[in-house]
Amino acid sequence: MARRRALVLITEGASPDLIDRWGPALLPSFHRIRDQGAAGPMRAEVVPYEPPGLFSAFTGRNPAEHGCFSYWAVHTPDYRPLTLDGTASRHPFLWQREEFADRTVAVVNVFGTHPVRPVNGYCIGYPMRGTVHACHPRDLPIRLAHEGIRPVHDVTVWFTGGPKDTFVADVLNADRQRAEATFAMLDGKLGDVPDLAVLNLTAIDRLSHVYWQELEAGSTVAEADLAVLKAYRLADEVLGRLLDRVDETTSLLTFSEIGFGPLRAYCSVNDVLAAAGLLSLRPDGGPDWEHTTAFESVQGSQGVNVNLAGRYKHGRVDPADRVRAREDVQAVIRAAVNPHTGLPLADAVPREEVYDGPALDNAPDLVLVPADRRYLPLGDPFWSGRTNRRLQSGWHRHESVWAGAGPAFAPGSTRAARTVDVAPTIADMLGVGVAAEFEGTVLGGAR
Repeated sequence: MARRRALVLITEGASPDLIDRWGPALLPSFHRIRDQGAAGPMRAEVVPYEPPGLFSAFTGRNPAEHGCFSYWAVHTPDYRPLTLDGTASRHPFLWQREEFADRTVAVVNVFGTHPVRPVNGYCIGYPMRGTVHACHPRDLPIRLAHEGIRPVHDVTVWFTGGPKDTFVADVLNADRQRAEATFAMLDGKLGDVPDLAVLNLTAIDRLSHVYWQELEAGSTVAEADLAVLKAYRLADEVLGRLLDRVDETTSLLTFSEIGFGPLRAYCSVNDVLAAAGLLSLRPDGGPDWEHTTAFESVQGSQGVNVNLAGRYKHGRVDPADRVRAREDVQAVIRAAVNPHTGLPLADAVPREEVYDGPALDNAPDLVLVPADRRYLPLGDPFWSGRTNRRLQSGWHRHESVWAGAGPAFAPGSTRAARTVDVAPTIADMLGVGVAAEFEGTVLGGAR
């Protein structure tokens, strides 16, 4: 029997509304795979954010199982969120499992692949900090440079309010270099052709955060100059090149773990807590931890933490009083008014009503559900300031898309998907037995 191959393209931040808006004339490959293969909506995790979504996709487990709720740890003793990496997950990624030991892989730009571990093939990691070791094998950058390819890491291309043309060009170039690196691997220019290739394109997400306002009613930006459209067209080009490689042994899955939509403002939940006397501030504006009951958790986790004794250096809430304190916080947030609209700000839900699994303690004590997703919790001020959140005009949504083509997918089939469906689907694409512990189900429907 011929060896099966799997191609996986992540178009991070893709919005089904925009794919429909621009149609097959501008995005022929997005529409081609949807019309010729299997397709459907994809639902993000409880909080639509890249790290929990990607960990769920490639471990086949939900966040309370794998333990990752953001780019940063939700709870740290000194209150300063710790940047996470691949060591945060309680479960291995798909290609690290024993069943895949004889499959060669190429994994490019997936959060959680740093620190880079040896793989049977190639890996261009996703470092969240400066490093000289972000690839496997270690000489991969040199080998790619001989092909004229110089991949760029995501955190080196970050919006700080500079000129549009420069930033857009840098973001698009980063995706283009990642794509060319992947095609060099698939063409056998670096050695063995991988059985599984996973490429994560992030330009749609990066440019949607900053230039979503160009897409809204009243915008005077010409269609040819829309930054977000340029990202979609690049992704569409890469998708088309991958579609051309689909044959009787090769299947292609494309998906996004998050969708996208407009953002009007971030709202400081810490301000709400301070007004209610649940968070005290020092004269310099920083939290007075010894007199604070609760505080906003890091961005992406979208929650509030109780300042629990034993968990934090200056925790003041006795564990026996945790539930009562949480109820007090919950009541304050539920009564809070969005200062921009005069309407309710958010609901606050105990984490055990949202998540279920052995890593539940990694989640915030209360999960915030915005009443209007155009107005979102700001998140821990240490990192929200450093990531320039207040410069954004768009943010993630739960609704995105997936599509598949090739022998693993039944043409014309349609079904809704969750991120945890990705791992068993890839296993099926490769003809590897689907592990019983995966929480998701196979999307293809062809076998």
